[in-house]
Amino acid sequence: MRLTFEQIKQITKGAIRITQMEDGIHFYKCTEKQIAAWTVRNKDLGARAAGTTGVRLDFHTSSQHLSFATAQGNKFELYIDNILRRQFLLKDEKQASVALCDALGNRKDEYRVTLIFPSHDAGGVLEWLELDDGASVIPHIYDRKILFIGDSITQGWASKYDSLSYAWRVTRHFNADSVIQGIGGAYFHEDCFDSIDFDPDFVLVAYGTNDFGYYKTYEELRLHASRHLALIAQEYRGKKIFVLSPIWRDKREGKSMGTFEECRAIVAREAEALGLTHIDGLSLVPPMPELFGDAYLHPNDEGFALYAENLIIALEKYL
Repeated sequence: MRLTFEQIKQITKGAIRITQMEDGIHFYKCTEKQIAAWTVRNKDLGARAAGTTGVRLDFHTSSQHLSFATAQGNKFELYIDNILRRQFLLKDEKQASVALCDALGNRKDEYRVTLIFPSHDAGGVLEWLELDDGASVIPHIYDRKILFIGDSITQGWASKYDSLSYAWRVTRHFNADSVIQGIGGAYFHEDCFDSIDFDPDFVLVAYGTNDFGYYKTYEELRLHASRHLALIAQEYRGKKIFVLSPIWRDKREGKSMGTFEECRAIVAREAEALGLTHIDGLSLVPPMPELFGDAYLHPNDEGFALYAENLIIALEKYL
């Protein structure tokens, strides 16, 4: 049976807006206002804001097969019973079919199925999804809700598997319904904030490393960080808000702002001035180039594993 648009909406998580268009179903992690605001600043930022980072279909089903087709997006990942089972690299052939079973090929009466959409390129557009006729389709129930706000590191830029980024690992650890607003190249800017139709239990904000190269002075960074964080604090007052200062990076010389150390300190001070909880990024990922996909900025899958492990330890002190 081919699921209807309404059925797809009921099992979609990570999207704050879903639309059905002529080519298929479009999913968005950001609001139209946010996409427009990032586009004004840079068209590539706007395109990344319009992507499907963190979007997934997550449901329990008695079906023994799953098939789907896409109009856009060439990397999807499938989890069965919360275990990564397939990565689909859809190039010329834009559809895939898979038998649902356990890791040894044995069949069961029910599975939890999680189909993860691409974190990069232009995102994923779903044409259709099919299950066995008469199969049950029950949305997964979560324990928490988490909002991630950040740059390419939050987007999972250098992760071979999108679902192994730190944001995805934290999401799975807490059995969380999450929205991952990771945007490659993004930085603190109050114009890009907007209220969203999502009520998180806690929020993680991770900007700063792009600010270090983008803004010319400490005062520019301080001003925009203060304004942006103030909007987040006001929107989610009463919720726990964690601000992650930038993790280790190389290529720290030649920036007009000054030192990376002071950039990190400004982020920490502005967070603490608003009563937000600062987590030191230097405590999350070791300063070892081999843990970074580009050897200087973006963690690889090993680096993300340590990032998530250390971040979870830090978060659990407060939750």
